[in-house]
Amino acid sequence: MRKNITFEKTKWLKFIAIAIMVTLPPSSLPSPYDWIIAFFLVLIILFRFAYINKQNDFQSTQKLKELSTSSNDQVRMLHSQKIMLELSNTMIQVSGLKELMSIILDKAIEVIPKAEFGSILVMNHEGYLEFQAIVGFEDDLYNITLDPKESYQWIATGGNFSGPIIIEDLMKYSKDFINEDTYNSMKDIDALSLKSSLSAPILIDGQFYGSINIDSEENNMFDEQDVALMAYFANQATIAITNHQLYEKLLHLSKYDGLTKVLNRPYFEELFENNLAKSKRNEEKVTLVVVDLNNFKQINDLYGHSIGDFVLTNFAERFSHMIRETDLLARYGGDEFVIVFFKSDYEQTLVKLKNIHQKITSQAIDLTPLEKKINCSFSYGLAEFPRDGDSLKTLFHIADHRMYEMKPK
Repeated sequence: MRKNITFEKTKWLKFIAIAIMVTLPPSSLPSPYDWIIAFFLVLIILFRFAYINKQNDFQSTQKLKELSTSSNDQVRMLHSQKIMLELSNTMIQVSGLKELMSIILDKAIEVIPKAEFGSILVMNHEGYLEFQAIVGFEDDLYNITLDPKESYQWIATGGNFSGPIIIEDLMKYSKDFINEDTYNSMKDIDALSLKSSLSAPILIDGQFYGSINIDSEENNMFDEQDVALMAYFANQATIAITNHQLYEKLLHLSKYDGLTKVLNRPYFEELFENNLAKSKRNEEKVTLVVVDLNNFKQINDLYGHSIGDFVLTNFAERFSHMIRETDLLARYGGDEFVIVFFKSDYEQTLVKLKNIHQKITSQAIDLTPLEKKINCSFSYGLAEFPRDGDSLKTLFHIADHRMYEMKPK
């Protein structure tokens, strides 16, 4: 790097004085012209020395700056590594998705010093982006959802997400691209005053699932080192979401029947015991119903197990729509189901069961692949708490016996 060297007038006078002092006396030279030449030669030499000294000073200053910058980078890298280690350890201990997202965002803000605002958006079941974590914004932002095509990143990349990008002049992406109602809602809470953003996509199985964003109210605030750091935090967000989805799936499988999607036997028994204890305290009546499909073996033998599975699934879905959300419906095994009606005695529940039985048996199940329809009839038996017993084992035994009495002979 070249640097212009300038001198003050006093320095010029200093050089001239030195040149005069060191130059040979005019009397010792053949002519005045030789003295003048000698004078300027000495002056040039002195100027050259001064220039070299200035250049050396400048180079030394640059090296100091480089060393300082390198030192700052090393300090920042060490700090980043520390934060990343803290984040990895924290993610093992936390299972809630929102809490995880908040921790990831906080750590990203801590590592990237020029960040003033931040947000993490994740796709919901309806395909809209929801704010899972925010920093620097009003909490009302949590109530706003965005179409993915309204996000800054989508607009800036045309939906081609490959990695973190720096987006400048955010205002130009706002009014013309965001839904008017959404724009007004965000404007009301002052969420559109940002100028630059460092945004990284969250990709699940290669598909866009959300984004992590670090923002500033000034332009040109982020650099390539920030981009590299954001790639790490986006990866952590991806891992957190993937693990959460796996956890939710395992949790769901531990509670619900994989085929019919109603409660499985272990989880039903757990819920029943908890609710029965509450009913005992409140002296409320509870009725347990055991249901078994009629001639289900013949359906399997005639049409195959895949059709049998379809019939079970269809039956469970229709039955679940005919009971209250507070009631329990579980697959107890094979083609046997158990239903619990809370705050309902034997007579009330019997009326409900007759109505449900009439509706289900009168509506044939359409076996589209076979171009056939079959009727799905079932038998049922009831047992009431506390009249017939005060435990699941006793109530189930009585209801099961009464159900077999109803079975076609």
